[in-house]
Amino acid sequence: MVMVKKALKFALLKSAAVITIVLADWGSAWAVQQHPGDEGFDAHMMAHVFLIASMVYLFAVLGKPSLRLSGWKLIRLAALFFLLWNVDVSITHITGLLMAPKEHYFKGSWMLVEDLKTELYYVTRLAEYFFLVPAFLFMALGLRRLETELRREKE
Repeated sequence: MVMVKKALKFALLKSAAVITIVLADWGSAWAVQQHPGDEGFDAHMMAHVFLIASMVYLFAVLGKPSLRLSGWKLIRLAALFFLLWNVDVSITHITGLLMAPKEHYFKGSWMLVEDLKTELYYVTRLAEYFFLVPAFLFMALGLRRLETELRREKE
C-alpha cells in the first residue's frame, strides 16, 4: 500500500510539473499543424485513410469471441469511436477545402451558414469531440481493466 501511495504521489507531481511547464509558455501553441500546398494536404489525408483502415481492422479483430477479457471490449469501443472521429474529421477537411476563402463565410467572430457545404463543415467541426473524448476515455478504461484482469490471472 505504501508503494502505491508513493507511486501515486510521484505521478501527481510529474503531472503537475508537465502542466506547469505547458501553461508557463502560452505564447506558442503548437497544437495546430498547417499543411501548405497540395502535397501537405494529400499526405495528411492519406494518414487519415490509413488510420480509418487501421481502426476498421482493429474493430474487426477485437470482435473475435476468443478475446474474453472485458478490457478488450472497451478498447474495441475506443477503436469504433476513433474510426467515427476520423471519418468526421476527414469530411471536415474535404468540405473545408471545397468552401470559399474564409473571408466569405466568416464575418467577425460569426460563421455564416448559407449552404450545405458550410453547414456540413460547421456540424462536423462541432461533432469532432463528441467522438474523440469517448475514444480516449474507452481506451484508458480498457487498458486499466486489462491491467487488473491480467494481474488477477497471474495470482
